[in-house]
Amino acid sequence: MGLTLTQAFQIHAVVGILFCLPVFTSGISGFLETITNGQLTDPDMFTLHLAGVDFSKNMMIALQCYAGTKMNAEAQKLLAWTYVAMCAMCGSCLFIYPFAPLTECVPPLLYETIVPTVYIVAIMGTGKGKSS
Repeated sequence: MGLTLTQAFQIHAVVGILFCLPVFTSGISGFLETITNGQLTDPDMFTLHLAGVDFSKNMMIALQCYAGTKMNAEAQKLLAWTYVAMCAMCGSCLFIYPFAPLTECVPPLLYETIVPTVYIVAIMGTGKGKSS
């Protein structure tokens, strides 16, 4: 049996929480330093505020991933495609607003690669969604 959407939501939740670990270990400033590959080490209050909102959004996504594991197959597929679209939109920002050479943007590139891939594999693989 291939990857199910339930498993894809679980993988996304784990990846998202791992991505947020720097907030728990070194605060919002540490999160910014990690995702910008050290390019932003002394953020101003506005940047910290935006990063706090982004962190909250990331935690909300983890909660939505949990909710996705409880949905029927049709709802799972719709939610999964919204996450693929989110990754495409966020990934484009790496090119529109580069903060470091792309080869140095490891955390965002990992997220932007793993998350949509697991959803597309799950959607295209079985076509079923929920695991039994």
